[in-house]
Amino acid sequence: MKKLFRVALLGGIAFAIYKAIEEKKQWTGLTEDEARAKLNDRLSARVPPEKLEKVADQIVDQMRSRGVLRTEPAVNNGS
Repeated sequence: MKKLFRVALLGGIAFAIYKAIEEKKQWTGLTEDEARAKLNDRLSARVPPEKLEKVADQIVDQMRSRGVLRTEPAVNNGS
């Protein structure tokens, strides 16, 4: 029984790490406009509208300082 619990616990930890990495990949490489749009979608239900822009500004500033945001939109090579 202890062995089964340990395996389940390790599996849960591994799954949580996997989900965190996938979530980070979704936010990495976005432009500032894309990040703001995604933040507005996610936070609009939790943050009052009058504070939403201020919160988004703070988050985008942190993302920019960490180098997570793309400075220019991706160039489409005619594909």
